[in-house]
Amino acid sequence: MRLRAYAIMLASACGLLGCDREQEGQGNAAASSAPTVSAADGSSDVDAYLGRFVAGDPDTCFGDAPLGGASFRKGSGTASVAAPTRVVVAVDASGSMAGQVSGQSKLDLAQAAARTFIQGLPAGAEVGLLVFGQAGDNTARGKAPSCAAVSLAVPLSRDRAALMRGVAAVRAVGWTPLAAALRQAETLLLKDGKPGEQVIYVVSDGQETCGGDPVAVARSINGGPTKAVVNIIGFEVPSGEAASLAAVASAGGGSFVNVDADNKVGAVAARLRESGRQAANTLAESGATARNTLSASGAEAKARLCISGIIARERIAIGADIGKKRIAGQDVTLEERAEKVLAERHAALEQRAEAFEQQLNARLDAANRDVAEDAARAK
Repeated sequence: MRLRAYAIMLASACGLLGCDREQEGQGNAAASSAPTVSAADGSSDVDAYLGRFVAGDPDTCFGDAPLGGASFRKGSGTASVAAPTRVVVAVDASGSMAGQVSGQSKLDLAQAAARTFIQGLPAGAEVGLLVFGQAGDNTARGKAPSCAAVSLAVPLSRDRAALMRGVAAVRAVGWTPLAAALRQAETLLLKDGKPGEQVIYVVSDGQETCGGDPVAVARSINGGPTKAVVNIIGFEVPSGEAASLAAVASAGGGSFVNVDADNKVGAVAARLRESGRQAANTLAESGATARNTLSASGAEAKARLCISGIIARERIAIGADIGKKRIAGQDVTLEERAEKVLAERHAALEQRAEAFEQQLNARLDAANRDVAEDAARAK
């Protein structure tokens, strides 16, 4: 952000107007309202001549640039995690989800956990809901339709109400096509994802039962273009199956939590809330910094456009006047003296413009440094 390009332009206008201004009592309408200035050589003739061409007040070009900070939500010292921007929640609708955990069905707990996950995500995150295994039944006869059932219950959006309705509509009926669900979830994500920004949350009570290879699929997803992380939340999964699900999550760059008590559900929810807090703080910091930068840039742009207009009008007017007099063979000694005075004023105002730029840049740096420090304290 440099004002040098138009500092010279600023000079003539400010110099023409000076600090001690009086109304001219003669000349055209513009000149009659223009303030007089003192010529560098003390000539009132030069003073009066330059005053005829004053086109505006350059002081109005050096406007203020309001700069401010941001409000941050403080954390509890939890390690930083990437804030998700696109999330797919995949809920297992296999028949075994009708089983009980601490007096509640696994599906009820899964639905409660899914709602908590969704509520804890950043408001700007797009979230979709996949349901897998919700067809046929958990008998041999119902296996084929169930293993083929991976449906997008709610497309990626910020409509949390639709997601809540979709979660509430899940029913425990079939088998567990986990690999197919992961592959379908991947198709909903962006191909140029950054690590941690895209997440797949699987809510299930058991391992793959449809012949797929979810470990290979999860590894492919995490190492592929989407770079999505695969997290799995289990509900009282037996040790052998828990190891299988943990392997899937590990291959997907995520973690596996086997919920057998309410406090584990709470721990997962807390993790998501922390992610949301950090995302909100990141947005607050970038927003405040952007506003400050735009404000400072706006002040500089206003100065450039305002002063360039003043200087252009004055130079054109004076140049035309001198040119006309030379063509007419008139003496332009006075006008040449005025041009020298104008050059001196240009130099003086160039220094003023430089100081304006430096002060504005210093204020901007200080304001954005304060924002960054406040954001760091809130981590």
